[in-house]
Amino acid sequence: MPFEAALLRMRELHQAVRNGADGRVLLCEHDPVFTAGRATPSEELPPSVVPIERGGKVTYHGPGQLVVYPIVPLPRRDVRDWLRRLERFGVDVAAAFALVGEPSLDGTGVFVAGRKVASIGIAVKHWINLHGIAINVQVANEAWAPIRPCGRSPTSMSDLSTCAGRVVTMAEARTAAAAAVSRLLHPADPV
Repeated sequence: MPFEAALLRMRELHQAVRNGADGRVLLCEHDPVFTAGRATPSEELPPSVVPIERGGKVTYHGPGQLVVYPIVPLPRRDVRDWLRRLERFGVDVAAAFALVGEPSLDGTGVFVAGRKVASIGIAVKHWINLHGIAINVQVANEAWAPIRPCGRSPTSMSDLSTCAGRVVTMAEARTAAAAAVSRLLHPADPV
């Protein structure tokens, strides 16, 4: 799905949820695009970047990456709790492939063996989430070369397939993400 179409859909769903509709979780794979969150310094903006309202810095979205957009009311009115939930969601997806994921110290992603396999960038408006978590399933290393993803060296990035030592398919990743969604959204689960 082109990123611009997903962005439009997210914003429409956000307004619908604000008007009382149930939340939705979108699972997407995008055409190649660079997006820049509010924290991206102007000197790190590539010419073709799409500036958006999420937090964080510039990142890449493209083939081989499962992007999960939970357009839902936050289980608690606590943005840090929500970031911890998204990290735990990424850790749960990694665990489905026998990988030990670790949340970042700053709420921006999930690491396996010191390499970043998932990036988080959100915007919360009226206690409803926009944007989400991008899980690298099988992403070519050169995709990161033109940027400093989330302000990091491109060599710090990896994907589930590399870490698992086998090809993890997008279908497998979607299944793992779908299984982890209920835990992400359950308000009684403390993080």
